[in-house]
Amino acid sequence: MPMPLETALIAASSDLWWWWGIPLAAYTVLAIAWWGFAVPALKRGPGGTAALGLLWRSSKVLLRWRQDLRFEGIEHYEQAMASGAVLVVANHTGAVDPVLVQAAGPRLIRWMMARDMMGRGWEDLWGLLHIIPVDRSGTDAASLLAAMRMLKRGGVVGVFPEGRITRPPGTIRPFQEGVGILAARSGATVLPCWISGTPDADGMVDSVFGRSKSRVVFLEPVRYQRSMSAADVTIDLRSRLIAASRWPACDEEMPLIVSP
Repeated sequence: MPMPLETALIAASSDLWWWWGIPLAAYTVLAIAWWGFAVPALKRGPGGTAALGLLWRSSKVLLRWRQDLRFEGIEHYEQAMASGAVLVVANHTGAVDPVLVQAAGPRLIRWMMARDMMGRGWEDLWGLLHIIPVDRSGTDAASLLAAMRMLKRGGVVGVFPEGRITRPPGTIRPFQEGVGILAARSGATVLPCWISGTPDADGMVDSVFGRSKSRVVFLEPVRYQRSMSAADVTIDLRSRLIAASRWPACDEEMPLIVSP
């Protein structure tokens, strides 16, 4: 016996609700949650974008899990980051170093990075992070000028003045004088930090995902007078990291590590 029209319409409506209504309602709730709550929360991370916020928050979880990341002197970090323009100066132990320091807080650090370390296929990531590329084959006035402009605008710039990843780890290599130029002439607060315990790996993936017990120690912030020479500032910054780390100074030549 044929189903009455009214009954058939009710059955069809019920099927449509189960197949389309419930998924659509769920999608609507998720969309509201994402755009109304998740995206604004993520935008409170570095750079004020959801993409950078998601990258920052996920990297913090990863580093605490894989590398047991710990910070010391976080009060020095907070003091410096509340002061406007900041120049972060760190020793260089591995490709993961910028990620470790950035994990300390939401202000975006624009790192100066050697062009030969950037590799192919990572261009979108470097653009997202606003990396300042550096040509370390000689004096790169353009990169210094870009960093100086960022500091003059009140931004945060990060630099590894050793100019390369230190191998073997556990020493402080000579600092390049460009860090002294930025510190003395920008008027920015300088935040030295000492990194240790990172994976003994040269590649970016192994350095980020390797097991270790990474530590980042923030030293007391310092401001340098414009009257100081770049050479004297460079020497002073290196001395501060040597004293904090108790690692020996090493002036021997070492090969460049160029694999990303």
